[in-house]
Amino acid sequence: MSYRVITVVNLVQLVLIPALLVAWQAWESTLSFGAWMLRTMAVGSLLLLMDRLLDWSFLSTWGRTVMWVLFGVAFITSGVRAFRQPLWVRPEGRSWIPVVASILVIAGTAVPLANSLRGLSVPGEPVALTFPFRGGCFHIAHGGSRKIINGHMKVAAPDLRAWRGQMWGLDVFKLYPMGNRARGFFPENLEDYAIFGEPVYAPCEGEVVATENELPDLIPPDTDTVNKAGNYVLLTCGDEAVILLAHLKQGSVAVRPGEWVTVGDRLGEIGNSGNTTEPHLHISAQRDVGDETILDAEPRAMTFDGDWLVRNDVVCFDGKPD
Repeated sequence: MSYRVITVVNLVQLVLIPALLVAWQAWESTLSFGAWMLRTMAVGSLLLLMDRLLDWSFLSTWGRTVMWVLFGVAFITSGVRAFRQPLWVRPEGRSWIPVVASILVIAGTAVPLANSLRGLSVPGEPVALTFPFRGGCFHIAHGGSRKIINGHMKVAAPDLRAWRGQMWGLDVFKLYPMGNRARGFFPENLEDYAIFGEPVYAPCEGEVVATENELPDLIPPDTDTVNKAGNYVLLTCGDEAVILLAHLKQGSVAVRPGEWVTVGDRLGEIGNSGNTTEPHLHISAQRDVGDETILDAEPRAMTFDGDWLVRNDVVCFDGKPD
């Protein structure tokens, strides 16, 4: 899918659909309080699903707040009117359409919404890490224990077993003050991405197992599907955890295999190397070093400063999600 198509899809998802849903909520109903309640449940469930699933950093993470504020205003204004209506009036003719639409939306969103909420649960015993950045705010683009909010979980498929170590990995973007990850939608200038060149620090104490430092930083939308991790640092963390920090900047890796690092030691800088469509940090944990690939090992979940991070969490300089 081209960046132009992705841009149009994102604008529809982040702007047009929320606006239409809020307008539907605000629409004056002349039927009954019960019909208003059904409509409110339908709009609320759709907005909650969008809140959990969409990448709000594409425009601004503040868009989530704006969406809920507008929904709140529409809820109050339409609710005041609906409260004066009878509890239920049997619809006739076309007046059944919004009632049936509401029921279908509620039923259709139930399963994906439940799956997204299940993704908030922590799988197994997580590795306790320190967030690998300092200063600014960072957006979690992929994270959680369900595929619907964490694209890395596709590696659970048998044919992707060689990459299973990244199953509960995170993709992290940095945000500009306006809540956007880049100047523009998909700029070709890497400097326009807030995270490009950002220092990456050791999230735990341990030994550096392996590194890569010579792969080029690619201009979007180019990717390197052979060297998927790009430039990276692989380090041990305790007895049963190996941490991968990937897609680093060419020539920025500041450690070598065999070195011992402590929490906060500088490892490198964020680049755009490997199989990545734009600059970001991929971080994942596994029980051992892989055999076939560096990610061919049993995955482990991670917490950062005590928090289990999932899609659309925002971590600021104090290390706590909003």
